[in-house]
Amino acid sequence: MFSKPLFKQSCKANGLMWAIVTIATCFMLACVMMVVGGGDLAAVKVSVTDTIIKGEVTSRLQTRAIGNYLVAENALEHFDGTILELSGKEEYSVPETEEVLAYLAAYNAAVSAGKTPEEALAAADSVTDKVAVRACCAVLLAGGTQEEAYAAAAQAIYSSVYGGAVAEMRDYAASLAEEKGYAEGSAETLELQGAIFYVLNPMTGEDEYMFDDFYTALGEEPPRYDVAGILTSSEEDRADYRQEYAAENAAVFIAGNMVGEENISMILAALKDYGVTAEQYAEFGFADYAEVKEISVFALVDFRANYAYRLEHMQDGETEESIAGEVTAGVAESLLASLPEGVADALAEIGQMDLYGSLVGSIFYKMAGLLLPVVYLIMTANSLIAGQVDSGSMAYVLSTSVKRNTVVFTQAMFLVLSLFAMFFCTSVTSLVCFSLAEADTGLTYGKLLLMNLGAFLVSFAMSGICFFTSCQFNRSKYSMGIGGGINMFFLVASMLGLFGSSVMPSIMRMDALNGFNYITIISLFDEVSVLAGGTAYLWKMAVLVAVGLIFYIAGSIRFRKKDLPL
Repeated sequence: MFSKPLFKQSCKANGLMWAIVTIATCFMLACVMMVVGGGDLAAVKVSVTDTIIKGEVTSRLQTRAIGNYLVAENALEHFDGTILELSGKEEYSVPETEEVLAYLAAYNAAVSAGKTPEEALAAADSVTDKVAVRACCAVLLAGGTQEEAYAAAAQAIYSSVYGGAVAEMRDYAASLAEEKGYAEGSAETLELQGAIFYVLNPMTGEDEYMFDDFYTALGEEPPRYDVAGILTSSEEDRADYRQEYAAENAAVFIAGNMVGEENISMILAALKDYGVTAEQYAEFGFADYAEVKEISVFALVDFRANYAYRLEHMQDGETEESIAGEVTAGVAESLLASLPEGVADALAEIGQMDLYGSLVGSIFYKMAGLLLPVVYLIMTANSLIAGQVDSGSMAYVLSTSVKRNTVVFTQAMFLVLSLFAMFFCTSVTSLVCFSLAEADTGLTYGKLLLMNLGAFLVSFAMSGICFFTSCQFNRSKYSMGIGGGINMFFLVASMLGLFGSSVMPSIMRMDALNGFNYITIISLFDEVSVLAGGTAYLWKMAVLVAVGLIFYIAGSIRFRKKDLPL
């Protein structure tokens, strides 16, 4: 079945061409993997990715800064309204002389009746519901002056009104979160509450405020919301004050939270698909409080100016909410949002693509890397059978004791083994180059070997077609014309189909050309599945093996049975 002399003869006849094709293919592969791996391709991808990520994060940061500002400003307006409402209630009014005297009389009467001081105070408290009267009389009973008593009454009024307003703000924040559809305890609810209370920084005791530590840790002066101005300022002046106060402290709140370790970890987890490391994120400036605050401040300045102008020129059908949304979208517009949809999608796609893996797998192994091996297998398959029949040398071979079965089996083995040796060399070359190249890619040594295996199986199937035509025809022109023509058609169709396949960025993709992928067996080499770590490539490789075997077997049978012009 196997003839060593015939095998050696085939090696001698085709060895030089094999060596030239193998060396040239390995050289091209080395150039592609080394030059591209450490060249501008990685820099382009990194540049595109960095631009997209920085633009998108900046846009989200600006949007959140504006959103927190609006929440805080509206909450402060509600707080002011609550202060005014509570200040107008009778129980928070300045004590009258008659009320003070009635309180003291009730206290003295209780003492005269044998009550303890504590019981007497309880009896006097039942006379009035005014906190100011109680505070005033407490000072007088303790021996304080009238001035001290009325100062205590004023402080009691302030504390009660302020505390009531802060309590109302808690209910306001809860109802606002519910209105927006935020779940209790969710990140959105916590941020909304933070935007309200961190900006207000409510008082919790004498000279004690809730979030002073947050501001001092950032090197900021803790804010003090002017409550007295609620009663003394004009409505317009008060609105201006609220907006300035909310803008200044909302920027501090968003920046302080953005640079927190927990938030940075969450953002990095969201960006892991882009391969963003903590070091890269820090280089973007989003881990630096001053830079994040500056971005927020500029966004708020831009928003407030545009928002005020649009409110002054409000058109029919517009609302404050719709205008705020429109202005926010304009101020915080990202790079991708500012581009036409197709270009934006393409940039995002390029940023996520494994350009190195796609170039090696799709451009080289499915196109450039097959070109020379296809030329080799076309010429070699012809020379092994049809070429010898056409020249008459086959008559000399068969005139010896060598049988047709032996001839066809030996020549088929030579063609398959020579192709295997060729791709073994490309495999070694690819592994060496990959170990030396510094490429940012999802390609691995295992996937690289699968790429070489896929390219070999494509060549095996195509060589089977050429071997069959070589066995079928007695003339080289028919053998090479039909077998070679079919394989060259497959190769050209694969080249055209590449520009319509998913491996091409959408900005360069021509969907109409994808049809060529359905008329070439090269598409059975599924490099996309290999790169993605899938398993779809397995059955496709099995089909390639089956195609090659069918044509080799069919060619062998045809050669054994046909009449030869001997």
